Amino acid sequence: MKIITCAGYFGTGSSAVTDFFSEFSNCSSIGNYEVRFIHDPNGIRDLEYNIVENNNRHNTSHAIKNYKKYVKHLNGNIIRKRYRKYCGDKFLKLSDEYINNITELCCNSSWHFDLIDKGELFSLIDSIYNRICKLKNKNALTSLMLYTQEKGYFSAIDKDEFYYYTKKYINDVIECMDKTHSEYIMVDQLVPPSNLNQYLNYFDDIKVFVVDRDPRDVYLYSSIFYRSNVVPYKNIEEYCKWYEIIRRHRKREIFDKEKVYFLQFEDLIYKYEETTEKLMKFVGIDPQNHVSPKSIFDPSISIKNTNLKQKYPKYKKEMEYIENHLQEYLYNFPEQ
Repeated sequence: MKIITCAGYFGTGSSAVTDFFSEFSNCSSIGNYEVRFIHDPNGIRDLEYNIVENNNRHNTSHAIKNYKKYVKHLNGNIIRKRYRKYCGDKFLKLSDEYINNITELCCNSSWHFDLIDKGELFSLIDSIYNRICKLKNKNALTSLMLYTQEKGYFSAIDKDEFYYYTKKYINDVIECMDKTHSEYIMVDQLVPPSNLNQYLNYFDDIKVFVVDRDPRDVYLYSSIFYRSNVVPYKNIEEYCKWYEIIRRHRKREIFDKEKVYFLQFEDLIYKYEETTEKLMKFVGIDPQNHVSPKSIFDPSISIKNTNLKQKYPKYKKEMEYIENHLQEYLYNFPEQ
């Protein structure tokens, strides 16, 4: 399976890559739905840390149980279908098989984090119940309710075994989402832009596009159109610090240039022919399969969301502040 994916920093236009490769006859596409079960908190990367890198009697079990809860959330419901939209209930089945494969022992076991996870109401009821038990028998267990119903998951498998089952699991999930079974499949946000060398271990054949965008446009688009709380756009100083902090990893990480391509969103618009040729060459996809060019990603439409400071002069002070504090990230827009 040849996987193509994109990663961004929120609002950087990474979906343009998804749209572009969706125009190829030999590339399936899940669309712009973000498939994040590998790198989100409580995802597969957290499993690796707690099973392979820092295994102990407590955190391994806690990580596996957190992943089981996360999978249940991702599977969705009849209203918000999430992965159910693409896999039916097969995602749950595949996830259960994966957890069974990486777990060596499941047995009755509990600790105080299990009590915390069940919430304050359970903790209160358990305390009352335990007090009654202590009155009857001073040697009663400290959390009788928890002990009788909680399961623990234990594993100390090595890295190679973890990667073997993880690759199989990821491939099975993606194949489940792939309806046309083409030579390539485009999956949005399958990995993050940071710590990529770690995530590449989960794949046999993957190409990753990390997409960034001019900080002025990210700010203006967030302020005027998107208004998402992810971006601290209400305070320009906080915004600039936020923008720089989440990209600082690029100054210390060394990336696999055969698998990771850094793309400036604006180049895909202002240098469309040159840039798309580079993208196709990097992936190894035949340009002859680009059967519907500009039908999904049309640079003549996307250009309207670039160089926004010309359209919104009232943000002049904010633009000047960004230009002074984020100079290295600015895009050199052509004269218009």
